[in-house]
Amino acid sequence: MRRLWIGVFVLILGLAAFPPVGAQVQTIDPERRLAERFRFTADELSRARSGQAVAKLLPRNDATDVGVVAAVRINAQASRLVDWLRNIADFRRAAELGQARRLSDPPQIGDFADLSLDAGELAALRECRPGRCELLLGDTAITRFKADVDWTSADAGQRASLVMRQLLLDYAGAYLKGGDRALGALHDEKHPRARIDEFHQVLWQSKELYNIAPALTAYLEQFPASPPPAGEQFLYWARPTAGPETSLALNQIVISSAPGRDTLVVDKQLFGSRYVDARLLVISLAPLPGSEGFYAIVGARARSRLLGGTAARLLRGTVEKSMLDTTTMYLEWVRASLTM
Repeated sequence: MRRLWIGVFVLILGLAAFPPVGAQVQTIDPERRLAERFRFTADELSRARSGQAVAKLLPRNDATDVGVVAAVRINAQASRLVDWLRNIADFRRAAELGQARRLSDPPQIGDFADLSLDAGELAALRECRPGRCELLLGDTAITRFKADVDWTSADAGQRASLVMRQLLLDYAGAYLKGGDRALGALHDEKHPRARIDEFHQVLWQSKELYNIAPALTAYLEQFPASPPPAGEQFLYWARPTAGPETSLALNQIVISSAPGRDTLVVDKQLFGSRYVDARLLVISLAPLPGSEGFYAIVGARARSRLLGGTAARLLRGTVEKSMLDTTTMYLEWVRASLTM
């Protein structure tokens, strides 16, 4: 079972959009950044410069952490990719990343009309108990499924899907008002884990983001406080296509850009139903002076309790290899799509 969930980590280009923070984003030559900050070798830089996607694992901070950085030069305008990502449903469909829908502002229950639980999710929910659940739900959500769904009825699946739609709508509304702290806790084991703590661990491990874009980082850390002066952010839900045990996710997209500087695209997981406790994806679209080309530099980090402990050593190796392979494949797909 576990070997099939790794796609959740590596579908890292299921993005959306974000807010400009202008002068607070540092400008640095992209190849110098790759060499000095991410230890790209001369050969790796040469391959990325020629249009070949290159991916490397990031140093891990603890047993539950996994991360990757990847880069490729693309001879096209970065704005084309940003415009494409704003229509998250079309982008994910074209990239074969699965189903997605951008939420209204403010979110509405109709935004989740296409969301239905599959047989595996229904079976897991039927057995969920506080402190023992295959899905990453809190006690309140587990109790809600128990109270609102008669699992012996013929329409139990339909009723459970309605509860999940309302649950995601509630998560979206709570986050927009109260940030990560309003998202509650995961409780699929003996001790609950606050979602705010899981995300902040991922953010704090993304040290380069603090150096490159401190104002954007503060916005992610303190949302909804400290908003940038202008820009765009939105929420979307998604169901990736990786394996039979797919997951449901609720994400936020933020786009930060300024003339002559990097455009930063951030994809932050707010809720995931399986496997991944927290995830953050950052794409830097770095312009090349005197050229319409740009470097796409992708950094992604995730945390999962499944990677902890000695028994997960083999699983970690499988996950890391798949992250490298899939990140490379999708960056090359993006390059080819923009330059065809």
